[in-house]
Amino acid sequence: MGATITREQAAERDGSAAGLRAIDVDVHPQITDWGTVAPYAPEGLRHRMTRRGGPPMARHGFKMVGPRFGSAPAPPDSAGKAGHPASDPAWVKGQYLDRRGVDVAILTGDLTSLGVQPNADVAAAIAQAVNDWVLDRWVRPFDCFKGSILVAPQDAAQAVAEIDRLGDDPGMVQVLLGSATESPLGRRQYHPIYEACARHDLPLALHIGGEGAGMAPPSTAVGHPTTYFEWYGSLPQVYMAHIMSMITEGVFEKFPTLKVVLHEGGVFWLPHIMWRFDKNWKAQRSETPWVKEPPSAYILRHFYSTTYPLEASPAPAHLGQVLEMIEADRTLLFSSNYPNWELGDPFAMIDDVPEGLRPRVLVENALAVYGERLLRPHS
Repeated sequence: MGATITREQAAERDGSAAGLRAIDVDVHPQITDWGTVAPYAPEGLRHRMTRRGGPPMARHGFKMVGPRFGSAPAPPDSAGKAGHPASDPAWVKGQYLDRRGVDVAILTGDLTSLGVQPNADVAAAIAQAVNDWVLDRWVRPFDCFKGSILVAPQDAAQAVAEIDRLGDDPGMVQVLLGSATESPLGRRQYHPIYEACARHDLPLALHIGGEGAGMAPPSTAVGHPTTYFEWYGSLPQVYMAHIMSMITEGVFEKFPTLKVVLHEGGVFWLPHIMWRFDKNWKAQRSETPWVKEPPSAYILRHFYSTTYPLEASPAPAHLGQVLEMIEADRTLLFSSNYPNWELGDPFAMIDDVPEGLRPRVLVENALAVYGERLLRPHS
């Protein structure tokens, strides 16, 4: 995938890169007034976005327990109602990025069930409108924010058109899918999306959160869970399924430059799937002769993980062992999931990451994954 840069190389080419402290690859801008988004949608579908509560979205019934935003900074009450911590880009910059030493933030969002919205045209219209709204409200006024090209995979042709429309915009650095889909992501109907990612030299980002909603299968292999606690704890299963599907279906032989960033899935399950997948490949590889290497090689070369929520291991030594197994010096990226800090402070989660690894996790791995566009001026 295209040219990648280290922090030192970036500093030589652009003084703004010198002394970078942190790059956050997962910040969630919040839409509090869909009326501001509707004008960006195709005229015939704008009415779907101006209804109270926003456009129709696929939903599941699991609601988090406890304070949603944890210690994330909250705006002061106005007329007895607290503002949302991620509705105002200036607030997020001043109260989170500047105070916590984050120099660049990649915007993702909360529309994680878009890929299982029954109406493909509405889903594509939502994606287009949100992308333009994010660019105009967040990205172009603030060089510290970079956007993600949100697409709906139900109609690959519309998804590709959206990637082609914005793929060369300097404010966009990746293509974003919710990991909740109708079928495993290795299936051939999704391949045009990956081709478009490769054509524009853009990583593909997956974000969990819509599993079990709309047209999605149940969020576990044995059916729907009962509680939010069970639902959230089971979510890495979907990443296991997508990884196995994409490798088995030959996605990375067909698109050898494609990089995939897995948001909010943790990392401790990765060694298990690598070992099991490799063992089975040795015995059953004749069924998929296009899979030319052990599956773990594809995983380590093409998949990247984020730190929120990094599992709380019983001992720091256990974390170090797992980080070594997954080659975290290349594959682990810092993320905050801001402002959804119900599981704790994102910087506290990396306290046990070995000191020598921290600069790579906080800065250098993101520069390597996203390349020079991550620091390219866009305003």
